[in-house]
Formats: sequence, C-alpha cells, structure tokens
Amino acid sequence: MKQIFVTGTDTDVGKTFVCGLLLNFFKEQGVDVGYQKWAATGPDFPPADLVSCLNAAGLPLVEADIPLQVPYHFALPASPHLAAEQQGAEVDPGHIRRCYQQLKARHQLLVVEGVGGLLVPLRRDLLLAELLAELMIPTLIVARSGLGTINHTLLTLEGLRARQIPVLGVLFSDAASGDNEILVADNMATIGEIGQVKILGRLPRCRELAQAREAFSPIGRAISREIGLDRE
Repeated sequence: MKQIFVTGTDTDVGKTFVCGLLLNFFKEQGVDVGYQKWAATGPDFPPADLVSCLNAAGLPLVEADIPLQVPYHFALPASPHLAAEQQGAEVDPGHIRRCYQQLKARHQLLVVEGVGGLLVPLRRDLLLAELLAELMIPTLIVARSGLGTINHTLLTLEGLRARQIPVLGVLFSDAASGDNEILVADNMATIGEIGQVKILGRLPRCRELAQAREAFSPIGRAISREIGLDRE
C-alpha cells in the first residue's frame, strides 16, 4: 500500500486537478486508488473539490464514502481553523488519523490532497504540516510555472524538510493566461538546482480533459517510478 500527499505552494494552484489526473493515471495502470482531503471548505455539498477530483479521475462519487474521503467539511470558504470556528466546531486530529488509516487500508494507493498551502492551520494550535509530519506521507509539491513561484516553492521545500517529511518532487502547473517561456524554463531549473529537488514535469493548461490526461502521462510515469509503482 502506498500514499501520496499533494500540497500546493498556495491556494488555487491546481492541486485538486492534479490529484484527479494522478488518480486517473494510476487507475488506468490497474492500481486500486482512493482519494482523501482532510478538510474541505465552501458551501457546496458534496464538497466541490471532491466532486471535481473524482470527475477528473473518472471515478464515481459514492455517498457512503464521503465521511471518510472528507472527514471535515465547513461552509465558510476559509482556512479550516476559521471555517470550523464559525460553525462552533473544531478539527480533531484523532478523527483525521482514524479516517486516514481506514481509507488507506482499502486501496493500493491513497492520494491525500492538502488544504491550501503546507502551513495552513487545521486549528489554532495545529498546522497541517504538523499532522503530515506525524504520518510521514511522501509529498508532491504542485507549484505555479510562472512569476512568483521560486520563493513560494523553496519555502514549501524548507517547511517539508525541516519536519523531515519525504519529498517526491515538484510538478509545475501552468496558469490559464499563459506564462513567459524563458521565465518558466528558468524557474524550473532554478528551483531544481537551489532546492536540490526532482522536477517531475510541467502540466500545460488544456482545454479538454482528454488532453490534460495525455499531457499528464509522462508526469504520472515519473511519479510512479518515485513511489515504486512503475508497471512498465
């Protein structure tokens, strides 16, 4: 059984879509895959990230599985600590641990999506990174391809390594508006060199899901080699 944690350098960087493509890639390789997000925020239920991820993966939404897939859901689109407080609730890390262990036991591969960035508080005395460090899940960083990514990505690497969390590598995700190609190439090379981290690829912005799945295929193969699930 394998697990991958997918964190973003910040919010809206594309990690939900990457999770969906990751699940689809391994599903097509004959791997039994599952998805989890420890806390989701926003008014929609089932949670929008869960629905979006499963759609990209080509996996069904099973109502009975939602409490395990998303242990906490809060209506306010904000950091989990604040969203929970607004509902008079609090995140219990013990509940997340139990849900994680149950879902991980069901699948050959469990993909766990982060909440915003690495240092988002699940509650005021618990950062997401602290729970991740306890569970020691190998982590994939999803970073923007363009301007501003060097600082965010290197800080995320520092945060992971300071807690001795294993790093799988960095995947770059293109913005909808397109990025300067000279800048992107240098960003990837600079982060790889300064961060001493494996660059797993770059995901272009695609109009169609089929195109995105095709573009993700070499990235999926690179990730599968890193986690020992390469079937080639």
